[in-house]
Amino acid sequence: MFSLAVLSASQVFGSDQIRKNWPQAAGPLGTWQVPGDNVPVDWSVSLNKNVLWKTALPEGGQSTVIVWGDRLFVITHKPWPVDADPKLKPTGADIDGYCLDSLSGDILWSVRLPSIREMKYTGIYSDSTSPSPVSDGEFVWFFNASGMMGCWDFKGNEIWTRKWQPRMRHHSRQFEPILFGDEILNVEVLDKEAAKKTAMHKKLPPGEDPKKYWTFLHGIDKRTGKVKWVAEAGTAIHNTPTFGRLADGSPAILHGRGGGHAPPEMPYGPSLTSLSSAKVGKTLWHYPIVGGSSHYTSSWNSKYACWFHGGNHLVLDAQTGKLLRKQPLEKNVTYTYFDSETNKYRTKHNTTLRIRRGKANSTPSTNEANLLVGNHHYFLTHESHCIGRVNIESGKAEYLQVPVQVVRKAGQEENVLWGVALENDTRNSRGIDIGVVDKRSKGDGWGHVSAASPIAVGSKIFLPTMVGMVYVIDANAQKLDQSALLAINDLGPAGETWSLSSLSYANGKVYHRSMKGVVCIGRE
Repeated sequence: MFSLAVLSASQVFGSDQIRKNWPQAAGPLGTWQVPGDNVPVDWSVSLNKNVLWKTALPEGGQSTVIVWGDRLFVITHKPWPVDADPKLKPTGADIDGYCLDSLSGDILWSVRLPSIREMKYTGIYSDSTSPSPVSDGEFVWFFNASGMMGCWDFKGNEIWTRKWQPRMRHHSRQFEPILFGDEILNVEVLDKEAAKKTAMHKKLPPGEDPKKYWTFLHGIDKRTGKVKWVAEAGTAIHNTPTFGRLADGSPAILHGRGGGHAPPEMPYGPSLTSLSSAKVGKTLWHYPIVGGSSHYTSSWNSKYACWFHGGNHLVLDAQTGKLLRKQPLEKNVTYTYFDSETNKYRTKHNTTLRIRRGKANSTPSTNEANLLVGNHHYFLTHESHCIGRVNIESGKAEYLQVPVQVVRKAGQEENVLWGVALENDTRNSRGIDIGVVDKRSKGDGWGHVSAASPIAVGSKIFLPTMVGMVYVIDANAQKLDQSALLAINDLGPAGETWSLSSLSYANGKVYHRSMKGVVCIGRE
């Protein structure tokens, strides 16, 4: 009989654990950022610069690498057969959870999580491997977005598993599991039986409650896998809810509804849901938006919540949900760009810049990729290959154009590419092209892609893209110009590196996984 030790929130997020571990995709604080000044800033996996070890995995996946002490946890697809019929496209429902030694990269054990909903490998929105593991130092929980989760100890012994029926249509990168105290937060459809029939409320028989088909935050007992509570407000599958604390210290989670393909959860717009024991799952406030989107990580702090609505940037009062500012993101901006004629950066002030793709009400930022750090809300743009930021106090909007890719080869000068990246071969470590189901996976990863969330360590912000570039920005920079760009790092050879995973940080090291495997980055 196994028993799970209950860790309080203070233990999970203690100062020593913040330095040593990255226990979930959003980090030890659940906010995608941690304090620290010992983080590697400059590296190149293609040149083996500041790379401590690399480990190939037999198949690709999208989950973030989770770190606890000398253990790493990561998820891959069930390996696609080498001798598979070439007419078949890589799809499946089963995944594998791996445990590695964080010091050497050695694979220690693996487990399989079978499920029922077939999804394509390497989808640009998500796949079965998108949810990252979580750990509390004694146990690890693996998740399969196709409908299964489970708990294992650090030796690979199964504690419990739980299956649920996912909605059979309409998926996106969506939620990253969150460990808070003795509960795991997961997003699931409310009525599991109804989910087998249809995903869209407009197809329901007359009189049937559409909420049965909505997806909601579920609080799950980490010791047993039993559902303890369900949030009042729905959460669209496009959205990545984020944990945080209000000014009085009370815990809450920001999440939202809206997006493409008419997600049924209503009303569109953000909500703040309480995680306090007396009001857990209760809606503290919601801000309704007509025709809104939620294709991104929900960024907020104790004072402000940020949201995108079409071409506008919204700043809300985190305590009340009241709208404090709404401003266009493409007008009266400061734009620092690379002038190809002079090979120098230049800056335009009070100018207009197109950063959206598609319809007038389209989301301006690359899906998911945004983070509120200090007084600035950072994001990647759809168009122009820019890193943008908005000062949430003053409203000033700034953009910095960056190269879409830097090609590095030993003994050769760097080749900096602006505007167009090399086509990615989307091959796994065994040479199988598992990205052929969706040809958009071979693009540059900017725009209509659920890009991985950035992280911040101290004043350093790390923004990864699908082709394996990582832009490092100084959050203390007075201006968002070329001087704020500290480094452009690569996670592998150009044209051979694919990833929709966020980075992890622990004990002065950065960890990442691509389609081909896991890498540990540090100071040599």
